[in-house]
Amino acid sequence: MYFSKYNMILPFSEEKNSYLILNLLSGSSDIASEDEINKLYDIKSGGDIDDIDFLDYVIDRGYVYEDKEYEDLRLNEAYEEFKEIMEESPTQILLVPTYGCNFSCIYCYERGIPTKKDLITKEAVDAFFDDINERFKGDKVKPYITLFGGEPFIDTDVQKDIINYIIEKSKLYGYEIAAVTNGYNVLEYIDILKKGYVKEIQVTLDGPKDVHNKRRRLLGGGDSFEKILRGIDSLIENGMPVNLRVVVDKDNYAYLPELAEILDNKGYLDLDGDKFKTQIGRNYELFECSLNHQSLMTQVEQWATFVELSKKYPILKKFHKPDFKGMRNVLVSGTMYSPTFDTCPAGKKEWLYDLYGDIYGCTASCGRKNYRLGTFYPERRIFDDKVLPWKERNVLNIPKCKECPVSLVCGGGCGVVANERNGSVLSPDCRDIKKLYELGVEYYKDDALIQE
Repeated sequence: MYFSKYNMILPFSEEKNSYLILNLLSGSSDIASEDEINKLYDIKSGGDIDDIDFLDYVIDRGYVYEDKEYEDLRLNEAYEEFKEIMEESPTQILLVPTYGCNFSCIYCYERGIPTKKDLITKEAVDAFFDDINERFKGDKVKPYITLFGGEPFIDTDVQKDIINYIIEKSKLYGYEIAAVTNGYNVLEYIDILKKGYVKEIQVTLDGPKDVHNKRRRLLGGGDSFEKILRGIDSLIENGMPVNLRVVVDKDNYAYLPELAEILDNKGYLDLDGDKFKTQIGRNYELFECSLNHQSLMTQVEQWATFVELSKKYPILKKFHKPDFKGMRNVLVSGTMYSPTFDTCPAGKKEWLYDLYGDIYGCTASCGRKNYRLGTFYPERRIFDDKVLPWKERNVLNIPKCKECPVSLVCGGGCGVVANERNGSVLSPDCRDIKKLYELGVEYYKDDALIQE
């Protein structure tokens, strides 16, 4: 018998001495007794099991195979299923109309990129739509466009005119529009946004007023917090979904409950998820982005802090439902996500076009010429040799990932981070999946559908 490489066994109830066993390939999950876990470990060590019913069950669940070849066959089947899922998901095409911004945030990704406040021309916009209409015409699902920056919504007549032009053309060609904005000028752009098919608008608040204004500084000083809230009100009133992002580190995490109370008092947290949702992003070091290196947190530290804060401030459980890399789904719905062979969409399901006619693979790499994958204006071309490693990047092609028991959840991590750390796109950006799963068990076990 072969004990699956993709088994994960986690403590579940100390009182009842029980465990949660998962298989990241088959998607099975069960609560097991200590005796049952010991039987599995006996199989792993090559021992014989007389309990035929138990053996039949663990084989059926994918915890044990007759030999490794059967697991390899299942792995190949799962990869084909993953590719089909990817084909059925929409590609995100980001457009940077400007790298200019009216904020100066302490963790801006553009730090290290030469300051540029130019604005995309209508000729470049036309070339953008010509390119994506041709390149993605064979996609099973129509892509959507996300306005990125810089800040796409700066309150000047010339920028309003070009954003209006982009949105009108997106509607003409049937593309949904999303935007990543600091939210300060949403009110000034609401009538323009109404002209398009708005998928969602991402807005960032980093805490209550004083904390937010200190971290996400308005150029020239002053308060941005209250105006951003008014912009969110307007988006919701006009039926445009809001994705509220909080970027956290050690400096502002303690203020998250206060922000949650503010948003709850506004009624946002009672809205359906298709109208208002939240995400908690981690302030981490990529290139030379952050000014406060000593305040950065690992992914595990980030979510361990959330778990502890939630015990003291229950409002956080209403504010955000962390996923813990799928553990929430395991315990709350009783099902696991399908195996993830690639969590880096760059050059596959994500492309970024900027105002200078350059094409990049993702938001993490944009504006840095050594990461260019092609151009769309004034000349259309794709650098096939640069695109190839991004196309090939998945856990079956990354040597360390091929041997990793949690690769089907981690998915190899971020390709840009991996390349900066290891000098190769085909290398891993590792995550402590087991610790994240342990945090997820701690957080959601009282809500678990699967029972002992």
